[in-house]
Parts: sequence; structure tokens; C-alpha cells
Amino acid sequence: MSRRSNNEIPAKKVKPPQRLVVMNPSKGLNNLVSPSLIDNKEFSDMQNMEYDEGGVIRKRAGYVAAGNSLAAARGLGTFSTESSNYMVTIDGTQLKYRTSGNWSTATGDTFTAGKDTSFTQARLKLFVWNGQDGGAYFDGSAVTRPGTMPKAKFSVYYQNKHIAAGVDGQPSRLYISNLTNAADFTVTTGGTQPQPDSTNDTENGNPNVPGATVFAGTPSLTEANVLDIRKNDGDKITALGVFQDVLIVFKERSIFQVTFDSSGNPTVTPVTYATGCVSHKSVVNIENDISFMSREGHRVLGNEPQFFTAIRTQVLSIRIQPSMDAINKQYYSRCNGIYFDNKYILAYPVGSSTISKTMTYDRRFQAYSLWTNFNAQAMVRYIDTSNNEDLYFLDDGGTQVYKRVAGTYNDNGAAIEAYIVSKAQDLGNPDITKFWVDLRLIFRRLSGQITFTVYQDDGVTVGTATIGTISSRGMGMNMLGTVILGLDGEAPSTSTTASFIDNPQSIGLNLDSRTIKYKIYNNRIDENFVLLGTIYAYYPKSHYVFDSSAKIYL
Repeated sequence: MSRRSNNEIPAKKVKPPQRLVVMNPSKGLNNLVSPSLIDNKEFSDMQNMEYDEGGVIRKRAGYVAAGNSLAAARGLGTFSTESSNYMVTIDGTQLKYRTSGNWSTATGDTFTAGKDTSFTQARLKLFVWNGQDGGAYFDGSAVTRPGTMPKAKFSVYYQNKHIAAGVDGQPSRLYISNLTNAADFTVTTGGTQPQPDSTNDTENGNPNVPGATVFAGTPSLTEANVLDIRKNDGDKITALGVFQDVLIVFKERSIFQVTFDSSGNPTVTPVTYATGCVSHKSVVNIENDISFMSREGHRVLGNEPQFFTAIRTQVLSIRIQPSMDAINKQYYSRCNGIYFDNKYILAYPVGSSTISKTMTYDRRFQAYSLWTNFNAQAMVRYIDTSNNEDLYFLDDGGTQVYKRVAGTYNDNGAAIEAYIVSKAQDLGNPDITKFWVDLRLIFRRLSGQITFTVYQDDGVTVGTATIGTISSRGMGMNMLGTVILGLDGEAPSTSTTASFIDNPQSIGLNLDSRTIKYKIYNNRIDENFVLLGTIYAYYPKSHYVFDSSAKIYL
């Protein structure tokens, strides 16, 4: 395509250019479809960004180290009482806890090292599950393994019942505690669905309650209080959740709701046989719904509109399906999420078992973004001794816990590589050539500098500029124009690093092209940019202006 020099800009007597104003670009990442087909407020690529205010986009906040280092920790939880609040992990074989500062080691029982661990608080105890050892609990100072708990992987506390699942050998079974002791999963007069008073299951030959020592050897008078959900159907229980007043049981390819009457008798109702959940740690209550990961991607479970007794589920993440498809399916169970700052934040493994990407879904704008270098093995919301609630995460190697800090734009001293790539803007006329006069960027804030790149048809780079503040009067089209973008073959110029607020920046283009696309990039410590919107100025060409190489004659 041809380019015009500055002296070919239309004279003032010519009618002004047409304009497209795109403010509050709040719809997030869409990497499913062509960059020319996405919404004007979506981005074709995005990394380490988040939303603020009414939909403006900014570089994500960074984090700092919290507490001393760990050796090889697994899992992260919190334990609260009236007088204290602990953060808890399993480091090697021992449970460690902290209120502020460094970690302390709990006395009592130990754990098998290197196992993924989950935590559930119930009845002033923090229960610890890893699928290898019989269930144990932490009471604020010591760890106890009572022998009345199975080798479960996870649990929930529901209507005074502590309910555990994920037991190898009993993949369809819920284990239900008695109402007065959340650590006791036995009954003496028959459970909800009591097993015979024997060590092994008569149907599949596996232990009825693996990990519970009171069931080993000679049968005792106690029985397991259990409930089997479509036993031996080939679909294992992968997660549990609580939605309003019902227990949600997720299998990998189906979902059920469970309720109990006043006598403890259960009613099991299928929600769907079309989908399920792949990781208990992905199940997060968000306002009036539950978010979770399925094989299809990020889903939400809630009430059917206008039918408040009917539960429905739907996929939300279609717009970022390529990113969801990149999750390593062998390690689905490592997907872990949290709800914080209006975002469902999900960390997941790509390529190997290592957590290397994080997806965020801002429910205010239904907008997705992807983060890197936020490699969370587990995340918690923790209230410190000053009553401040922050997001903490344990890194994938289990060596350090970090705290997210709003307004900090480095990752424990390292730069955050952040960028956005716009749609390939064709103004709804993909075949019409336009004379692009300029782009105007409306920044809420630019602290430091960004690299700005413009692309035309077929992703061809037009030029690159570094934008900061050059002088007190800001940057107009003459200061950041054709030469700085390299349109005349000149080397890009570098501006002075500084900050400005709410100043439109005009990028002179003077370019003939069907489409235009831009990228804003920053990879510098403690710098940030907040983009409010973009204004495109252009003149449409005639329908008959068309590249001859693309014409076909019959």
C-alpha cells in the first residue's frame, strides 16, 4: 500500500476525516476468531493486564515475598479463630503456619511429602487432605490424625456435616461426618447408606474407608457413614461445592445435587450428564454462582433464569478457547482458582505439570485476560493482623508465598511484561481501502514509557515508537509523527521517561491500508499505563480502489 508524506495531508478546506471513537475497551481478550471480526472493545492479544473503573484497561498489579522461604511446600490454606488467623501449608512432611513474619512448625503427626494438599475448616479445626494419608486436622498448634477419617483428597463443610471425597478405590463415594464431630466419619447405628460391618467393600473388594484405622483388621461395631453417587459408573468424583442450600457433587463428566432431610436421608438429583469438573481447587463461589473448570473450559453453575429451583451450567470461556485447549490435560487436577477483586483467577499448567499461566475473568465486564509469571500452585484470601485482606499465593515450586500488592508494578523486583494488541480495525468494510490520518490514544495514566507499534494489512509492521513525555506541552502529531514511527525509513526516536495523566496522544499515520492494528507494550520495573480508549481518524477510499494483484477476471 502507498504512503503519503506530511505535505500531502488534505487541506483544511477539505471536509474533516471520519472518526471512530472506542472508549472503555472493556470486553477483554478474544483469541478465538479473526482479529478483524472481534468487537471494537476486545483485544486480539493481551498479557498481564486487568480492568479498572468503568472498563479502562491497565497493567496488572505485582507482588512481593511474604514470610521466609520454604523448601517444597504443597497447598495453602487459612485457619481462623476469634483470637487468631493463620496461613497454613505442608512443607515437606510437616505442617507450617504463620500469622505474620516467618513460618512456625506444628507439632504432632506428619504427612507424606510432595502430595497436592487441600484444606477445609470445620468446627474450630483445619482439616488436611492429600489422598495418601488418612485425614488429619490442625487445631492451632498441633496436628492430629484420629483414625476415623478416610484418605480423601478434598472436602466441604455443609449443613454441619463434613463431607469428603476423592478416595482412591471408592471413586463414587461421599464420606459424611457425624453432626457433632467433624473428624469422625463413623456411625454406630447405621449411616446414611451404611456399608456392611466389614473392612472391604463386598462389590468391588476395595477397603470401605481407606486410611481410617478403626476399620482395619477385625471389624468393629462402627460403620462408615457414606453415600455412593452412581457407584461404579466409570466416572469419579472430582470436586465438591456448596450452592445456596444444596451440596453439589462434581464428577468429571456429570454433576449432581444432594440434599438431606431432617433425619439425614439423602436425595440425589442429576444436574447434567453433559459435563463435569476437572479440579476441586477450581471450584469457587462467586456472588450467587459457582465457577469451575470443565473439559470445555471455564463454566458457571447457578439458577436457571426465571426458574429458581432449577440449576444450570454454561461455558463462559468460548472467546479464549485456544488458551483453554492449551491446558495440559494430564494435570487438570492442578488447576486452582480464587475470587478476588471482582475476578475469578485461575492458574493452570501448560505443556508440562508446571503451573505457567493464569486466566482472569472480570465478572463486572465479562472480560478475560491472561497473566504470566503469576505461577500459583495455590491461592488464598488472607486477613492480616491489621485487618487488611489481600491475595496470597504459593509459587509452583513450593519455595515462597507472595502477596499481591495493588499499585505495585513489579513481581518481587522483576519487570512485568505487559501488552495489548487491538483488533485489526476495518471499520466494518474489510474490502475498502482507507487513508488513515492518525490514531489518538487516551491514557488515564502513563507512568514511564511504552513501546507503540502499528500494523497494516497482513500484519505488516508500519513502524514503532517509544512514548513518554518529551516536554511540558506534551506530544502532538508533529512530535510523534511519521518520522518517529519510522514510516520514512528513519530510526525510531526514544522519548524522555516521565508521567502524564489524561493527555490524548496523537500518532500520525498518513497511510493507505484496508486495516490498522496497534500494540502497546511495557516491560519496565515500576511503570504502568492505563488506557481509556482510542480514536481512529480516516478517509474511506472509493469502492474501485483495490489492489490489482487480488483482482480476479472472468
